[in-house]
Amino acid sequence: MSDNSAEVVTGLVKKEGSNGRRTYSVAAKQALAELCRRPGVSVAALALQHGVNANLLRRWVNQYCEVKPVRTRAAEPGAAALLPVTTPMPSLSRPSINSDSFIEIVFLAATIRLRGAVDAHALGIVLDCLAQRA
Repeated sequence: MSDNSAEVVTGLVKKEGSNGRRTYSVAAKQALAELCRRPGVSVAALALQHGVNANLLRRWVNQYCEVKPVRTRAAEPGAAALLPVTTPMPSLSRPSINSDSFIEIVFLAATIRLRGAVDAHALGIVLDCLAQRA
């Protein structure tokens, strides 16, 4: 942790209610949020040091600190831009099956008929389920 986090913001709590809820000074919240923006400062450590919940301090940072967009090299004139890459989906090679072909399974009082191309793995699962019911 750097020495920047050693600074303490005074006058943070304006009022503490009987139910334990605190009211914080806006100026102190802004000062604490600005401390969090310094390089090498841990938001969690700074929150712990000041007796504030880290999530609350993160909310103050988002609320009071201006978010500056990060410049990338692509934003500079003349720089190469990234292009989307598309890859073709691998084709599943299935043997051509006559549309009149089918698999028929007679089980108890039912007939199961599968028409067209049938996935061998899926058929195996169906047969395993039927074998368990028999």
